[in-house]
Amino acid sequence: MPADARLPVAASVVLQRLHDEMPADHFTVGWLMHSLHKRSFGIILLFIALAAIVPGFSIVAGLLLVIPALQMITGKSAPVFRSRIATRSLPTRHLAAVVQRFVPMLRYLERVVHPRWHTPLEPTKRLVGATIGC
Repeated sequence: MPADARLPVAASVVLQRLHDEMPADHFTVGWLMHSLHKRSFGIILLFIALAAIVPGFSIVAGLLLVIPALQMITGKSAPVFRSRIATRSLPTRHLAAVVQRFVPMLRYLERVVHPRWHTPLEPTKRLVGATIGC
């Protein structure tokens, strides 16, 4: 395996791929989780954090952050949603608009803030979950 194959893929690249592979009209949360694979926790946390920017929604977003945080603490490999939520159809245009708006900002942030050292994924994920859950 080449050395660069082990390097992490930037979140902006993952979101751009997600945008390029979106269904035409509607998507489900289940499709989103399947498409994001191991990156689903990070992207879900990012989406909730971005939603927290909306005035008046920060309390709700803070409460929503507890759900994936607890799942991270328990060692889940990806967020788990009830089937009613996972199979609900949502308009693709809304997700596409969010992704198109934030990918350029993420690219800028990724140039400024980049990993300083390699950390093991599972222990780091649990630590982040415990920190968010507190």
